Amino acid sequence: MTGATGRAAVMSSFGADFEIRAFPQPVAEPGGLVVEIEAATVCGSDLHAWKGELSLPIDPPLILGHEMTGRIIEIGDGAEIDSVGQPLQVGDRVVWAHLPCGHCHECTVEHQPVLCGNRYIAYLTDCSVAPHFTGSFAEYGVVRPGAGRVRVPDAVESTWASAGSCALRTVIRAMEIAGPIDRDDTVVVQGAGPLGLFATALLSLHDPRRLVVVGAPEDRLALAREWGATDTVSVERGQEPQERIDEVLRITGRGASVAFELAGFPGVVGEGVQMMARNGRYVVMGTLGGPPQPINASTIATRGITVRGSMSGDIGDYHRAMLALERYRDRFDWSRMLGNEYPLERLSEAMTTMQRMEEIKPVIRPTATV
Repeated sequence: MTGATGRAAVMSSFGADFEIRAFPQPVAEPGGLVVEIEAATVCGSDLHAWKGELSLPIDPPLILGHEMTGRIIEIGDGAEIDSVGQPLQVGDRVVWAHLPCGHCHECTVEHQPVLCGNRYIAYLTDCSVAPHFTGSFAEYGVVRPGAGRVRVPDAVESTWASAGSCALRTVIRAMEIAGPIDRDDTVVVQGAGPLGLFATALLSLHDPRRLVVVGAPEDRLALAREWGATDTVSVERGQEPQERIDEVLRITGRGASVAFELAGFPGVVGEGVQMMARNGRYVVMGTLGGPPQPINASTIATRGITVRGSMSGDIGDYHRAMLALERYRDRFDWSRMLGNEYPLERLSEAMTTMQRMEEIKPVIRPTATV
């Protein structure tokens, strides 16, 4: 491998075009893996990072991208099984997680590694330092020793697994936090992007009395209805927020008994609170940055609303995401969520199409040619 290199799309400054750079091909550490990135998908967090809008401190140069499926090309000593006990060999496909510190209060006492304040988040780490391949918009990826990893089932396409490794596992964690959902519930999903659509699909399996998706554009709402939404409310019609709130209250009868904020737009949490039924449960997971949002706190108190935050998911959620993609692949056409495929050289274009909401989930093929 001496002298071998791999390419990556590097963000040198916020909002600028990505630069294609070559770095030495990585070598697997004991307990780690080296993979060739087979497919990567663009997440809203990548877009926010590119624009400098994340609420986390980041400093370029960076290789963005954290949704990916990689095919193993080298296995370090002691890394022959994945995090759920499945054997690994060269040629297998895997998805993998961020790396919690393992010795803080959240990791060891609360058993909530997703809340670890010292997590190693690869795509937000300086890529000028070896092993360089920190994000998924690159030809190679490095699975660090101690980082969770899960083998992708054979029946799951790499593009599905890539999207599922972030959006779907995040939804799975949020649904667990929300608690039981059954036929008597009125469920509201704010957002019709990847999070909202994955949530709609999985929530429909619980057969709630109403499953309302609030979002845009219309083609995404149509897919939400195809995947199980009983009702949709568009945010493109120019109505005031109160009109959307009134429409949700009309559809549900008494408001949402369970709701999920998956949109991340300014003001969406304030709207969501007003859509809640008394004793409702509201999970906020789409808003990870941006300006503060006004919320009517008295509504939370007088209606007895439970509000919980949720972010990301641990490696068990990745595993359950892969199983869901496999089990329900005939019920939901997961490819309907995916957009066009782009080589590394066209990453800026892919990001822009997502920002304009022209595509739900652009696909990056790092080894493809222009």
